[in-house]
Amino acid sequence: MRVLITGTEGFAGSHLAEHCLAQGDEVWGTCQAGIRAVNVAHILDQLTMRVGDVSNPDFVKGILREARFDALFHLAAVSFVPLAERQPARTYEINFLGAVHLLDAVRTLQPEARVVLASSGEIYGNAPANQMPIHEDLPFAPANIFAAGKAAMELATRPFVATYGVHAMLVRPFNHTGPRQRTDFVCSTFAEQVARVERGLKPQICVGDLSPKRDFCDVRDVVRGYRLLVQHGSKGEAYNLSSGKSVSIRYILDTLMQMARVKVDLKEDPNRMRQTQVMDVYGSYEKINKCCGWTPEIPLEKTLRDLLNWHRDQLARVS
Repeated sequence: MRVLITGTEGFAGSHLAEHCLAQGDEVWGTCQAGIRAVNVAHILDQLTMRVGDVSNPDFVKGILREARFDALFHLAAVSFVPLAERQPARTYEINFLGAVHLLDAVRTLQPEARVVLASSGEIYGNAPANQMPIHEDLPFAPANIFAAGKAAMELATRPFVATYGVHAMLVRPFNHTGPRQRTDFVCSTFAEQVARVERGLKPQICVGDLSPKRDFCDVRDVVRGYRLLVQHGSKGEAYNLSSGKSVSIRYILDTLMQMARVKVDLKEDPNRMRQTQVMDVYGSYEKINKCCGWTPEIPLEKTLRDLLNWHRDQLARVS
């Protein structure tokens, strides 16, 4: 297949590019101007990259005029919730209008292409305990700007499918982590801090609220699901990508501390507390399993060890 991935330089985008190349795909990608594409540096010579802003309606149209694609994966987004809450208008431009521009480009230029748009399990919000594991028919209840932008994107996708016949599918990944994740995110910040403590660069780990529970998958499992959906997913449908269970943030931290090569002390940091917080959430992956045979394969402990080792390697390179 020839595929286009928006946000290729990002965390999930870089893993998806790697996975598609391993499957024999020709991979095109996008990144923003001024961004160092360090996540894809090791495969950059195998990619066709285009630099631009997905919130510009002419950007993706320009790429679709260059080449015909079998599949498009729309991953470009403001994905860090606190940043989204600081920049709500910009978040909507990228997370909502960026998707609309991409769908319109497909509608007008390549209506036969298949499109997977990355939404989020965050759209379900603070679901009641009797609704878990969450299935795809649970109504949206976004609790933050990031989630609201993704919910708006999903609603905007429906007429492109129903009216114009675009073969678009929505995927709702729950929390995912692994090597290359930014330290804005909880697993990665803990792993990076453990690696710093090991090297004597930091006296202790700073933590926020450790009581919330989340559904964590490995990013490599998630991107495998994206590609399976573009092959087997049904037009207009939405699919969860989840582990089917939740673990506490405390469990994540304890697991990484057990992997540490030195004793690690903790310090509470009020700046790491979220104003809006969902206390427990986990999803069902039954639908994507029936559609594509997808199940999460990589154990969480391996994911966290790989993440910690990646941070150790990053620190070793700069020391």
